[in-house]
Amino acid sequence: MRRSGTSRRSWPKKSRCKMNDETRSLLAQANTALIRYPRFKALHNDIRECQEMSRLANEPQCMSLEGVTGAGKSTLVQDYVALFPRLEQTDGARIPIFYAETPSPVTVKGMAATLLARLGDPAAHHGTLWAMNFRLIRLMLACQVEMVILDDFHHLIDKETNRILEQVSDWLKVLIKETNIPFLVVGIEGKVERILETNAQLSRLFAVRQILQPFRCDPSDETSQQEFARFVQYAEQVIGIPLPVMLPRLDMLHRLHYATGGVVGNLMNLLRYAAWLTRQGNQAAMTLPILATAFDKRLAKHIKKSANPFLTTPDEVFVAEPVMNDGNPVGKRRQPSVAEALQTR
Repeated sequence: MRRSGTSRRSWPKKSRCKMNDETRSLLAQANTALIRYPRFKALHNDIRECQEMSRLANEPQCMSLEGVTGAGKSTLVQDYVALFPRLEQTDGARIPIFYAETPSPVTVKGMAATLLARLGDPAAHHGTLWAMNFRLIRLMLACQVEMVILDDFHHLIDKETNRILEQVSDWLKVLIKETNIPFLVVGIEGKVERILETNAQLSRLFAVRQILQPFRCDPSDETSQQEFARFVQYAEQVIGIPLPVMLPRLDMLHRLHYATGGVVGNLMNLLRYAAWLTRQGNQAAMTLPILATAFDKRLAKHIKKSANPFLTTPDEVFVAEPVMNDGNPVGKRRQPSVAEALQTR
């Protein structure tokens, strides 16, 4: 990326003043607020349908949920778990939604021990596999589990060999059938599907398969731009600090999308750190230099974009890199708009 005019960046100055209680409270809110946007709510409904339909069907209605890192999968399912809190009763615990993380590395016995420990078995890691399985099934039924959410399911692919741990998937298939309890497995996009497809019997149980995709912001698709715009608006509201207003809103949206790839985790990471810098500088709104700093410090190495989209100022033209020929610049290729320039990268 190049800029016309001055090439010197105006960095936000660090403030030495201490934050007051109100500022701390606002920053805490920005870092803990959860945005339940329409797609988030739709996936909650899919999970609820599997849970409810399993009560009526002769076999559990299982579901898989995939997405790239940072898409918000774990946040989504943990928020669903919170809707059904664990209840301690005189005759034992009741756990309507049982959440657990797949251990790494994972073995059949290790998986059984992990689930037993999460259910509160004091001897979770002891006994033969047969005895552990017996206790696990009995505990799941005694705790009236209505659904099991198994996060990090992609750990069933061995990191060293890239092979699927078929013994674990076979064990899981038997556990689902023995308990008649639906499972929601959550993991990295492409890997969960690969695990399910290598086990035909397990695959058949998972009729519902969803992907939590990043937001799109395609200049040729107004619907995708509107959806991303709504989420950004929600984010501004929960963070409590507005984005720069000196740019056309659509240009700002395309800069944000380029910087984050439309991934919820990336966007919130960028905006939360930008909010921190804004509060530190006692400013009322974010600025392009603040967003540029936040991008460099929180996303640049992870996203690996070729340019920082917040370096150009409102009166400057966003220009693509010069066309190179044998290592020497031969001219500049100018784009009609920031959105189109970012879209090409």
